Amino acid sequence: MTTEPRLFPFVKQYYKKPLLVDRAKGCRIYDESGNEYLDAYAGVASVSVGHVNSRVNARVIAQIGKVHHTTMIYRTRPMEEYLTALQTVLGDRLTRHFFVNSGSEAVDFACQTARARRNRPLIISFSEGFHGGTYLGKSATGLPAWQPAFGGDPNIHFHPIEPCRSCEEAKFDPRAKRFSPLSIDCSAHCLNDLETILHVRGGETAAVLIEPVLGVGGILTPSAGFFKRLTAICRTNEIDLICDEVQTGFGRCGGDLFAFRRIGFEPDILCMAKGIANGFPLGLVSATEDAVRGMADKLHFCTFGGNPVSCAAADETLKILLEERLAEHSAEIGERLMKNLSDTLFDVDAVLEIRGLGLMIGIEMADPALAANIHENAYGRGLLIGLGGRRRNTLRIEPPLVFTAADADQTVDLLVAAIREETSRA
Repeated sequence: MTTEPRLFPFVKQYYKKPLLVDRAKGCRIYDESGNEYLDAYAGVASVSVGHVNSRVNARVIAQIGKVHHTTMIYRTRPMEEYLTALQTVLGDRLTRHFFVNSGSEAVDFACQTARARRNRPLIISFSEGFHGGTYLGKSATGLPAWQPAFGGDPNIHFHPIEPCRSCEEAKFDPRAKRFSPLSIDCSAHCLNDLETILHVRGGETAAVLIEPVLGVGGILTPSAGFFKRLTAICRTNEIDLICDEVQTGFGRCGGDLFAFRRIGFEPDILCMAKGIANGFPLGLVSATEDAVRGMADKLHFCTFGGNPVSCAAADETLKILLEERLAEHSAEIGERLMKNLSDTLFDVDAVLEIRGLGLMIGIEMADPALAANIHENAYGRGLLIGLGGRRRNTLRIEPPLVFTAADADQTVDLLVAAIREETSRA
């Protein structure tokens, strides 16, 4: 009789020889044998200010000693202090807030909010988007492997999206391996079909839901022109723009705490989680005063939403992000990573593109099997990265935002060695 935990069959460990984590510190993870791994994945982009951060831990321990659980039927100082601090960062547009447990629940609640406001059922999502594990979040996810069994919510429409390099306006040079979509103020003709759909179904559409960078979908990074036109389409058709910053938020995309501000568009509803509390479970939806009108006479509740321990962790995480200017640091280290990867992989034909913003970087490989082998090879060298994309052919680099220049250079050395070894075998 096995003594191993009996999990659901879809729960699969990342590696052939699973990593049994014993402890972690900063940007390093250690297994029970004492082997060290450079963590370039950060608990799937969740550990924003480093593992076992002493300041976050101190706040958490102090809060546990006072009260570790209430609900939003009562007020708590950690919740109020965090919202006050976050409001200063968000500005005066997104001023209504609701706490949940996770990014999945944040997206679910955001879609409910838009439907209630507009009194319309249809949510338009994107073919390569990923929006979580609830029924509605999975229904709004365009990637087939992540969609719910026996069909999803029928009131979801998917708009196709592809890497910008496939667009003739991008003039992508495959020898360069990378380009910056945000520097391209294109016509976004890829949204023509969206306008056509809205001409027919605009009267039943509540919102458009999108990630600023589509993470699980392969770190797809749309152009500035794309978001400019998308915003205009939403305003013209009087539908809400829901921004899923569960993965991109809190400095990950560099230059600002939120990717929507770096890119230059304004959502009506914002979804947050992952890096919000350095890995402690917390999700948050923030919206405009107009966007929440439809929920005024509804009842909704989340038992663990706004947990005081998680809010204390979030408050300290936000202070660290701002005091240490980690959004700016993310942009700097991310550029260093992408430039060095591009410079060293320019001659590898199997590398199709290196793309991303800040410390949210994807390396698209020509073949999914090759990507899987590289992923395993990197693990053997002591480097932890992720996999994504519809075909699971994109290597994902999303480390803690405290990644140093030395960490970045070590990542390049280890990953390039893994890529060259595996491509030489292919």
